[in-house]
Amino acid sequence: MTIQNALFDGLWDYYIWISLLVSIFTFTWLYHHSFWYRSDKGGEHDNPDEIEVGVFPKHNDDMKLEVAWTVAPFLLIVWLTYISWLPLASVWAPVDDADFHGYECEEGESSNNALVGEGYNAIVESECYHVMEITGKQWVWQFDCLELATELCDTSSETIEVYGTVPVLHLKEGETYLAIMTSEDVTHAPWFLGLGTKEDVLYGQDTSLWLTVVEGTSDQIILCTEYCGDAHSVMAAMLNVHS
Repeated sequence: MTIQNALFDGLWDYYIWISLLVSIFTFTWLYHHSFWYRSDKGGEHDNPDEIEVGVFPKHNDDMKLEVAWTVAPFLLIVWLTYISWLPLASVWAPVDDADFHGYECEEGESSNNALVGEGYNAIVESECYHVMEITGKQWVWQFDCLELATELCDTSSETIEVYGTVPVLHLKEGETYLAIMTSEDVTHAPWFLGLGTKEDVLYGQDTSLWLTVVEGTSDQIILCTEYCGDAHSVMAAMLNVHS
């Protein structure tokens, strides 16, 4: 499990628990009212509220209930948005934001990744980061390690079933990488499946993506998640992680 997966798994578990609680409350209310207020076919019943078919019983309107039914879900949505903000911020933090990933590593420096906090409070922090480039074009990924040492970043190619010969990006566990990305033609989006991260790559515009590789990260496939033409489905690459 990578840092990114641990981060998102915490959010996922929390969202599932909230969904279960809301579902239990809602369906309990629904079934209670469905059975409690139903009438027997052909039976005679009192009508103390003077309800008429097709006429809304305005005298039964409860403003407090309406407000509560509107405000409570709104507050829940605000809370879920708030707890999601910090973990996501560490993934898409601006390059000049030193709160999460520090500064660009000097030669010989290590990122020393760390997962700070637990569950939905977890964020990724690094002492420094390494810069690399990713270029998307129909229909292949191109990786450039710039001047990084080969032990930190290297490239090769490999033949895999279905996708054919694809480029391979070799990164080192325990390091954080800032991928500066662009496209030579249309919009692409590299999706690092095991890291749980992806970002659009736009023609004529640089975008960035943080890749944090921690101990235990396994080799994984990289796919394109923005439709980019006929061979979009086979636009793939591999991420190889070594110690």
